[in-house]
Amino acid sequence: MSPAPLSLRRRVATRLAALSLGPWLLTACPSEATTTESGTDDEPGTTTTTSDTSEPDLTTTTSTSSSEPTSEPTTEPTATTTGPAPAVCGDGVVAESEVCDDGNDEPDDGCDKKCKRTGAVLWTYSHNGAAGEYDSVGAVAVDPTGKIVIAGREGVSPTDSDMLLIALDPDGTELWKRTYPDKNGLPNVFSAVVIGDDGTIYAAGAEETVKDMASPVVRSFDPDGDEGWTFIEPPVDMIGASVSGLLFADGKLYSTGAEDLTLDDTQLSVRRHDLATGEAEWKTVTQADFSRAAGYGLVKTEGGVLVAGVVFDDENWSRPLLVVVDEGGAIVSVDVEEHPGGAWFDAEAVGADGDIALVGRRRPEGVTGYDFAVRRVGADLAEKWIDIHDHEFLYGTGNGLAVGPDEQIFASGFHVAPGQFDDVFAAFYAGDGARLWTHTYNNEDIDLYDEATDAGWGPGFLVLAGQSNVLGEDGNVWVRALKAD
Repeated sequence: MSPAPLSLRRRVATRLAALSLGPWLLTACPSEATTTESGTDDEPGTTTTTSDTSEPDLTTTTSTSSSEPTSEPTTEPTATTTGPAPAVCGDGVVAESEVCDDGNDEPDDGCDKKCKRTGAVLWTYSHNGAAGEYDSVGAVAVDPTGKIVIAGREGVSPTDSDMLLIALDPDGTELWKRTYPDKNGLPNVFSAVVIGDDGTIYAAGAEETVKDMASPVVRSFDPDGDEGWTFIEPPVDMIGASVSGLLFADGKLYSTGAEDLTLDDTQLSVRRHDLATGEAEWKTVTQADFSRAAGYGLVKTEGGVLVAGVVFDDENWSRPLLVVVDEGGAIVSVDVEEHPGGAWFDAEAVGADGDIALVGRRRPEGVTGYDFAVRRVGADLAEKWIDIHDHEFLYGTGNGLAVGPDEQIFASGFHVAPGQFDDVFAAFYAGDGARLWTHTYNNEDIDLYDEATDAGWGPGFLVLAGQSNVLGEDGNVWVRALKAD
């Protein structure tokens, strides 16, 4: 596809459904897979599918009897073969061939109608702006008390949107909701959010300072959503830019994103910001020896930060990108994988040894589409395991990550279902890569674009956040909490 207009025009699908370099940057169309590798839900490092070919143990019983009357009753006993009772999903008895059996076929209570584990839903929150235009979530953050902060956009018109922040209690009760219109009446959007040690909220994205020309923005807010400082960098040597990822670590604030230099050239950017003013203490850029590069996820490393992102090659194939920057802003390493179709969209620290979890997409060898992927690497960035989820031979993408106790990993994104568009998809992993359960959501009333753009981890609960298309209302903010087990 040709480069997308550098504006905040509403798109039908979100940035990751078609892989874009930020809200205004180049978009490449996905292609559907026709074949895929198979695997199991319990083995890390394999491509997995949703097909289920397991069969329960069967018990056979035979008897010798006659349907015709006889003159003398038989004295031979009935012969039987005994064994375990047949597994019947939904009878409340967990048989050897079942992972769970809660006595019902409700899919959202932790055990589905196939007696496989799934996410147990605690509550679901949604928001439709007064204009009934496209509303969505860019990112989610959870503080130690369990307060959930949602950052995104609220549609004002088909061509305009305002930055949006929503705070929820751990039980899903709305604490407050704020929109932040651009003073020039132009579109703006939040794509990232983090919470500081003192409860300060930092949100980032892009704002059109000039029509159809976006500028990168980072803003601070107090715990009630009242505005603090604003960092904005008007495009002087570029034609548009945005911030897609934030990191607050060790009392420091970092951002990453991309800057369009020309219609064909994009560079990854990473900054460290002064907490008092928001101004950039340093800024580093790279194209990683490609014409286009962008950063999405940030994670702290021993000597600096790692940026997870993507580059595009000359044939317009995306490739996964990892860039390590030291505390002074100098680039330590740049790693572009020889994997056409792949990308990384978020990163989180795992464990005490410097390991990192990555989420994004992979294109299995021999297919033309791409799939939801989660990988764990060591401090040296060497792969420890990878899980690739394919749904019905179609495509999907991982967008967000959260890491909790015992090195467990919760990943969010979407997959495409047959006869539908995007469905919310999430997967819960043990630290060794075993996929413990998955969760899906589709608004069956309309069957359009339902996606999870980020994941969060609170005290005893997980958070999925994104958007759901609703009949007559366009996109709605969509947030769901699940049990963290």
